[in-house]
Amino acid sequence: MTRTNKSLRAKIVHINVEHDASGAYFATSPELKGLLVAKMTIEDVYCNIARAITELYAASGVDVVVSPVEDDSEYEHPWVAVPAAVAKMALTNA
Repeated sequence: MTRTNKSLRAKIVHINVEHDASGAYFATSPELKGLLVAKMTIEDVYCNIARAITELYAASGVDVVVSPVEDDSEYEHPWVAVPAAVAKMALTNA
């Protein structure tokens, strides 16, 4: 498979959220090295996850559309990063 084909695939990004003794919440991802969102409220963490994922992909030259995936896990929160070109094609063909 060529690099181009791989870059046109949606990727699941699992987010782990932890709460520390200082009261801050931290979001990291085992799949997306370098992702770190730290805020004082869990709501602020969730509001900033999509932007952090988008910015990390953009640093690699890939534009993505990011959305949370419905899941009932208390510890791992999956998000999906869809290449913007793929999302645009899907919307055009809908």
